[in-house]
Amino acid sequence: MRSLIFPIFIFAYGCDKAPARIIVGVADTVVINSNRPGRLPVRVLDRTGRVLADTGVRYQWKSGAPISVTAEGAVTCTEAGDATVRASMGPLSTHVLVRCRPVRDIRAVRMLNLIVGGPAQDLPFEAVGMDGQPVTLMSGQVTVEDSAIVSVDGFRIRALSAGESGLTMRVGNRTAFTNVQAYVPSRSPEGLRPGQRVAVLIRLIGGELRRWRLDPSPQLYFIAMLPNDDDENMPGIAIVGANCHQGLGPHTFFCLARQDASVIVYHPQTIDARKKLSGNLVVWRQEWIQ
Repeated sequence: MRSLIFPIFIFAYGCDKAPARIIVGVADTVVINSNRPGRLPVRVLDRTGRVLADTGVRYQWKSGAPISVTAEGAVTCTEAGDATVRASMGPLSTHVLVRCRPVRDIRAVRMLNLIVGGPAQDLPFEAVGMDGQPVTLMSGQVTVEDSAIVSVDGFRIRALSAGESGLTMRVGNRTAFTNVQAYVPSRSPEGLRPGQRVAVLIRLIGGELRRWRLDPSPQLYFIAMLPNDDDENMPGIAIVGANCHQGLGPHTFFCLARQDASVIVYHPQTIDARKKLSGNLVVWRQEWIQ
């Protein structure tokens, strides 16, 4: 009996579509600010960089903080700490650095005043961890209601035009909201139209005083003195001929102006007369509905 040997050829189709790499988070690092279970962000790529289905990836805690990790990649962070997690799919595997920084609360300034053309400011939010300490390592989202009024770049915000916009910050499973008012530079706060917002740069020397009249008919105003350098070098502010109450921050007032109402800025006698003071007087004439 003869044995016949035939060459066997195996053709592999679609080899480029086989999983070639697992990527989790950014450079295999994930920041988690939620204290609720959440799935790790994973991408499975083939040799050409095309994204494939990730349903076959399995996860396992390896070292570090004792966080909860399911085989499907659901992670629960209850306290701050760093852990290493192994993500694998068949012969492929990678190690992921999970940086747990769960946020208990986000504190926000209720109202932020910005000046068009002025320097960008830090976002008015502070994240607080489970231990009550500030959280500085965050992966969050900032939503601007009106991008024509303000713009956000990283953790900084800048005014683009006069008006009002809401600002929402989301970190983990917590959110906070701030109302943003933007003012356009002007030489005077007099003769404002309803809804108009202006900022007047003030510079005073010892004994100097400046005064502007507000619209004589009953009107609602928001009036504030904002620092140009720091709070200690700001002029004093007084409003006469109006019923005012304290606003949402220091040196801020909501006023109902009547006949002969005026806003006055001055160099206080309690401050060295040789010291120059500067600030920004902002005035917003609100809509008046009788």
